[in-house]
Amino acid sequence: MKRLLVISAITLSSWFVTGAHAAQELGMRTATQVSKAYELEQQNKLTEAIRVLEDTQPSSTYDKAYVARMLGIYYWQAEQPQRAIRQLQIAVDSQAFMQAQGWQTERMLAELLLSEQQPEQALGHFERLVKHDQAHQISSQQLANVWLNTARAHYLMQQWAPLLASLKHYHQLDNTPKISPLSLQLSAEMQLSRLPSAIVTTQKLLALQPDHVMWWQQLSSLYVQTRQYKLALATLVSAERAGIQIPDNLQLSKAQLYAQQGNPEKAAISYQTLQVDEADIDTIVKQAQQWQMAREWSKAQSAWLAAARLNNQYYEQVARLELQQGDFQSALASLDKLSSSDQQPTLLLKVRAYVGLKEYQQAQTVARLAHQQKPSPQSARWLEYLDQLTTTD
Repeated sequence: MKRLLVISAITLSSWFVTGAHAAQELGMRTATQVSKAYELEQQNKLTEAIRVLEDTQPSSTYDKAYVARMLGIYYWQAEQPQRAIRQLQIAVDSQAFMQAQGWQTERMLAELLLSEQQPEQALGHFERLVKHDQAHQISSQQLANVWLNTARAHYLMQQWAPLLASLKHYHQLDNTPKISPLSLQLSAEMQLSRLPSAIVTTQKLLALQPDHVMWWQQLSSLYVQTRQYKLALATLVSAERAGIQIPDNLQLSKAQLYAQQGNPEKAAISYQTLQVDEADIDTIVKQAQQWQMAREWSKAQSAWLAAARLNNQYYEQVARLELQQGDFQSALASLDKLSSSDQQPTLLLKVRAYVGLKEYQQAQTVARLAHQQKPSPQSARWLEYLDQLTTTD
């Protein structure tokens, strides 16, 4: 916005004081003061230039409007926006400028109001500007900028449908993909839940700024919201292949998408690459689960052990893997570390370990204890099996 105003100020400032039209219509005394102010401004003596214009007492309507317009520009250059607005408003309200001069002056006022977060006031001027474009021979690029600023005003007022309508006019005049209008369009489409359109807009933004991770993230998120999970994952994978540094939140999304699509090994690798500290138990547990689903038993056991050191309830998972791999003594040691080591589910796991060690008497004792706590088909089967073994012995 500031850049646009700088362009307007430079263009108008030189036009105001050097144009033949001004020399012909300004009164002699006003023309002298205006020229003096302009020379001072060119010498970087802006304060003195403003003082000269403030002391000018023009008599005609045109002279008053001209001085007000020039003061508006100088006040803006001096970073006094409210004074600039008041003077430009005087110039516009006077209706002293005809055709393009009046149009350009009102455009600058509208842009300044917008830059000062006064969108409602700016909008009225922008609407007038687009109504009188043909009569004043305004270039298509200038008119496109007015429509773009109209969209910006609607954005500040959170008027999403009018914003899109303004951008439609803008794109009719300038269809070259650009960041600012596309960003505004994306915001409105998201607010209005026009997700398919938002996907197309995000793809255009990504084409313009392929090194910006936010567009990769936005596109992947939109695919998830529209249940296009394969495309969501492909987007994140493409971002990495393009050399984009994927932040932790996107690594997490990638891991979840791999898991959702039945690729536990890649999900586990994604969890593993997350930059987490040793106390991030949630990520460690998810990693362990995915390694286990991928049948990477050793990696799963290491992850479960890391989780168990933070919360001893996970020693159950450690023990189950140790039982699966025939490490019965280690499984018993892990089960003893559980706070629920005397509960029925844990006792039944101990039975498995003792049976693996061929310690059938000990296994039978633990099985009876488990059955006394909570009779179940599983505990009953163990007792029946162990009775047979001990009877045989």
